[in-house]
Amino acid sequence: MDIEFLEDERLRAWLARLGYPADGAQALAETAAQVRADPALRAIFAAFHEKTAHRGEWHREWSDLPFDPAVQAAFGERVSLFYLLAYLSALPHTLLEYARRGIPQNIFWDTMTDIRRWYCHTHRVEGVWRFRQFQWIWRHLSPELFRLGRLQFMLIEFDEGVTALRRKSDGRILLLADPTLPLRADGFAYGAGQTGAEGQEPPPPAPGEAWLPVFEESAAGWRGNPVSPYGYVLKEEVFLPAAEWQPALRRGNTVLDLHIPPDDPFTVEDCRESMLQAHAFFARHAPGRPFKAAFCHTWFFTPQLQKLLPPESNLVRFQREFYLFPFAGGPGFLWSYVFGEQVQNPALAPRDTSLRRAVLDWLAAGGELFDLPGVAFHPPEAWGTQPYMGAAER
Repeated sequence: MDIEFLEDERLRAWLARLGYPADGAQALAETAAQVRADPALRAIFAAFHEKTAHRGEWHREWSDLPFDPAVQAAFGERVSLFYLLAYLSALPHTLLEYARRGIPQNIFWDTMTDIRRWYCHTHRVEGVWRFRQFQWIWRHLSPELFRLGRLQFMLIEFDEGVTALRRKSDGRILLLADPTLPLRADGFAYGAGQTGAEGQEPPPPAPGEAWLPVFEESAAGWRGNPVSPYGYVLKEEVFLPAAEWQPALRRGNTVLDLHIPPDDPFTVEDCRESMLQAHAFFARHAPGRPFKAAFCHTWFFTPQLQKLLPPESNLVRFQREFYLFPFAGGPGFLWSYVFGEQVQNPALAPRDTSLRRAVLDWLAAGGELFDLPGVAFHPPEAWGTQPYMGAAER
């Protein structure tokens, strides 16, 4: 099997077009040379390429990519470069798929720079050429995720337990809480703010430590505990009659999932333009999958940021475009992006930016941090109006 990314000249041409730094590209070129020189490694590479680029059988779980022991033995600390090269070898096939779907090439090149960004990020943090984000980049190569302006987008199935209703008279959105999610006394998710392993479920609450909201649906309407746009649940139940309200979003619906590439300028105007592009893009290229709302789960949605940063902060303004809802997040999501995973001790954390200083002072004073997901229903033309939190404050 001829694989373009194992040919030195073609590999270097692709990496140059994608903006890889010279020493990072050289590390991948040396990896390719080692594969070419070893028939056993070439066979493993070809089989992996066939499985992923041709059959689309990517490692889709949010877990570490398993490495073949023979590849591990051959490459040692540089084993991830073998698999990064194998992932990148799908790029010519992805480009052909873009052409088949009629997607402009500039979107291809913009989207694929994210892989380079993560490659360089790991080098900057760890000091060696290595790659870790395999559980993320299959979305770019499949292709399911696209960079459109400032933001990245893909269509996913909404898999949360909240239910959104829209009032027929004026379009007002109200979320009713997930009846299976235990809540703290203040209405945030039980376990929110606790430290622990990433993605680890909090221990079940002891009797009296948490409460469960209600949710009932009937032909007459919906009864439940409303969610504040700030992400906590109110204890007073409401009934929304079907004559006045209609479903806006529930589990199983399609949503437009937003992601925020780091390091670039980030303004309301950038996001509005990006949202306009996304609505037009998916209407044209995925007309059979209309989405009900935008969805995002990011460290930007740490609600305490509204206390730590000024209201004109781009992070706060982005957060306020969404209707947040409960999730048992912890401080790790924000911490890993603000300080990096290599920094674990707050006493040793740098204080060289206003955000870092604000976070460290907040934690030192006993404050908690946790991330939340959020949804948005307003059209892209209205981006910047903060309709959910803004309405709650009027």
